[in-house]
Amino acid sequence: MDATEQRAADRGNTRREKHTIAVTLKEAEAERSRLVDHFIRKSAKKYGGFESAAGGVNHLAFITNKLEETIEFYTQVIRLKLLRVRVDDGDARSTQVFFDMGRGELLAFLKIYKVNKANKMGLGGFHHFALTVDGRQYTAVKKRLDEAKISYTTITHEILTTITTQDPNGIVLELSKWNIDPKKVRM
Repeated sequence: MDATEQRAADRGNTRREKHTIAVTLKEAEAERSRLVDHFIRKSAKKYGGFESAAGGVNHLAFITNKLEETIEFYTQVIRLKLLRVRVDDGDARSTQVFFDMGRGELLAFLKIYKVNKANKMGLGGFHHFALTVDGRQYTAVKKRLDEAKISYTTITHEILTTITTQDPNGIVLELSKWNIDPKKVRM
């Protein structure tokens, strides 16, 4: 099968798998090779010759419509400690629950009532992710976002001060600075 036939076959598969991009194995290998060559071999200092500006994962957040079952599963089956149940920052009717994943990293589930149906986030779907930053990193990120003219919002409450933005793929990213010792987060 030549490249044209392979792309046609791949396109046929994308009709069954809506989120698949038509590409041949040869094209995928060539893309990976080009990425490694450009970003790692030729420009390693520019793209990786520095310390990471994040201190780790702050929290992962997912949508649910089954809060009680989720709490039961993560506390009783997986054995993550339930730390907090709180109102969602964007909608007082919505609820967030947080579990301790260790090292000050949290797993959150949100029951959201004000979901924009056009977003098609879906139950069990990905909502956003957050990276932990310190005060210096927070200020530096904000400055870089301003310089790049990338929009963002900020939220400050008793636990976190957060910058929320979107990556080029539309994925919501938070950069969160702890306002308290994360090991002392309680319900």
